[in-house]
Amino acid sequence: SAATFAAPLDLSRVAVPPGDGALVVIDPGHGGDEVGAAANGVVEKDSNLEMGRRVERLLAQAGYRVLLTRHDAGRAVADVDGAGQPQGFSAQRRDLQARIDLANAAGAAAFVSLHSNGLNDPSANGIETYYNAARPFSAQSRLLAQTVQGNVIAEMARSGYRVSDRGTLDDACLRAFQGVCFPLFVLGPPRVTTRDEVLRRGGDPATLGFAAGQDAIASRATQMSGVLVELLFVSNPDDARLLADDGAREALARGVVLGVSRFLAEQPR
Repeated sequence: SAATFAAPLDLSRVAVPPGDGALVVIDPGHGGDEVGAAANGVVEKDSNLEMGRRVERLLAQAGYRVLLTRHDAGRAVADVDGAGQPQGFSAQRRDLQARIDLANAAGAAAFVSLHSNGLNDPSANGIETYYNAARPFSAQSRLLAQTVQGNVIAEMARSGYRVSDRGTLDDACLRAFQGVCFPLFVLGPPRVTTRDEVLRRGGDPATLGFAAGQDAIASRATQMSGVLVELLFVSNPDDARLLADDGAREALARGVVLGVSRFLAEQPR
């Protein structure tokens, strides 16, 4: 069995200068009715939140300020603004926009969304990190993705865990619908959404912020480098065992922190 390393992050070992108080927003993916992937005893929304707390603890030890987009099993700030509880597309879209707005209002230096993958194919396994090439900060986001991905893979190997390196991926056209490219919302550039599009996708324009008679609204993008890291596949039995292993989870969290801190150490403020 793999060795267990739950020791605190040793900054002298990794030659990362302590943070200078820069703010990092950590987004534990999903929450509330949005469960994410669930298989092999792992529920993604809960796993993401626990991982977010680990990353928060280690980043704070390294001298960074940290803001989590959610602190419990519920949604992010979108649930507490008195606008009710929309369902489906509208609820998800509003929740994700609220996470972006939170990072922008706080003036974060980096935005990192934590997820784990799930597929119908149980053989799919490993770790991958997404960035968006079709938006501002694309070069920095790509570098952040490469740095996080490389450090997570290296930290898992150093800690005795074998995982597959699926690399860094551009999500600019992750999904195509009716000839239009759709990226991951939290990483994408600003885009205009029409009332007709919301209705076609089963959403409620009012809960998305459409005023009476308004034909379109524009989303807001993060104003800093952003990535989304998929930490293993809950649908793969071996990956799921790692996600249930405290030592492996701590190594994953260390890798994320090392990647973020090394990226920020090289970015001019």
